[in-house]
Amino acid sequence: MQDILWDEPVKLGYAGGRERWVRGPQEALQCLSEWPSGGGWFYERAKIRCHAALEANGDLALSRHAFVAAAIDASIECD
Repeated sequence: MQDILWDEPVKLGYAGGRERWVRGPQEALQCLSEWPSGGGWFYERAKIRCHAALEANGDLALSRHAFVAAAIDASIECD
């Protein structure tokens, strides 16, 4: 199966200067599963949007926007 990628990756910044690039909904789901403070409305919405994008019936841009919103809600720096 071919990777489904966003037009622009999302750069996440973590404490200690660590960075992580997330390129699409599959990587976003993996990243979300690793967050220690999972949960909340934005987190759940991001999971739903990313799953929908992978199933080809969801909007790819919406999955990216939902992931960025979840990162901001979790106080994770993102570009």
